[in-house]
Amino acid sequence: MTRSTLTAIAAVIAMMVVATPSIAQTVCGKRADIVERLSSGYEEQQSSAGIAANGNLVEVFASKKGNWTIIFTQPGGITCLMAVGENWQVIKEPFKVAGPML
Repeated sequence: MTRSTLTAIAAVIAMMVVATPSIAQTVCGKRADIVERLSSGYEEQQSSAGIAANGNLVEVFASKKGNWTIIFTQPGGITCLMAVGENWQVIKEPFKVAGPML
């Protein structure tokens, strides 16, 4: 291959790597607005919460239908969606691992 062809291929790969993060946009806003949307639009209610090592409040919202959302709220007040999904299950007894975990 010629040097110009290799340069063009490298440029295309570099653009793809740089462009990928901009495609996946994070949804953020006021906590009250997001919680209201989860409640009214998806019938999700807070099912658990905790404070992460970085100080963010991490919350799981789930519905009786099984859809769920994980959000985090930064100490400054902005709330962002981290993950959403289906088939949420409440585990009543801790899962017991036989042997060492990998």
